[in-house]
Amino acid sequence: GTAFMNAIQHVGYSFWAGVKLHTILEKIDYYLELALLYNNELAQEYLSMFRGTISALIDRSQPARKNKLNGATGEGMQHSNHSVATNVHRALQAYWSGHNERCHHYLEKVPKGSPARGRIFGIGSVFVHGLNSFQVMKTQNTAKVRAISREAISTMKVAASQEIEVGRQSWNFRNKVRLLEAELQSFEKRNDEAEESYAAAITTARCSRFVHEQGLACELAGQHHKKNGDIMRASDFFEQAKQCYADWGSQPKVESINEQMESLQEMEV
Repeated sequence: GTAFMNAIQHVGYSFWAGVKLHTILEKIDYYLELALLYNNELAQEYLSMFRGTISALIDRSQPARKNKLNGATGEGMQHSNHSVATNVHRALQAYWSGHNERCHHYLEKVPKGSPARGRIFGIGSVFVHGLNSFQVMKTQNTAKVRAISREAISTMKVAASQEIEVGRQSWNFRNKVRLLEAELQSFEKRNDEAEESYAAAITTARCSRFVHEQGLACELAGQHHKKNGDIMRASDFFEQAKQCYADWGSQPKVESINEQMESLQEMEV
């Protein structure tokens, strides 16, 4: 049992560290075969959830692998013991697919203090919730939604300070702090501050080799400049984002950037 829990943790760390998606998928399939061999149902369920998320990020059209235990991936699981993890995975898939309202819906179902909000995976879900809230605020600019980003920034700062206190690499969270701050500054039209924070988020993500979050920071910086009518700089950031997502192995994100770049060309006409 402990070995499989370590395997699940390894997959989770790999995901948040921006390891190439195909590499993670191969590792998941290896662990899943062992879980099936040893009839570890819990490991099968959690690994299947990760497999569904990774597969969606690699290629939306890729069929999900069925779990021999119940004939479905983790998304089909309904029992309460796994509802939190299921909601987090559904939210992650929705966020990376650009379905912000859906992402918000699922993350609002995750109670504070739940196991999924502990350490790396939980901190990551708070980070995504914070970033996603800026998109949700375009249609729901309420005090409750605004508080999500503030909480996320606070959580990331605490995580970064704790890493410093125990002598670990604090850059794991610094890029997240700077990207959340950049989005807040952009939303509040503090453009000079936002540009500085986007640049810092990109640099710290690159130094940490978090290629997926480097791509995300470039993409959001591109959207910031597009919103402000700076087509040339927006295009440059989108190109950088596209390269990061290609390196990560996410074809849907590459296609999403292509679409955003096409809309820039339409603006120039």
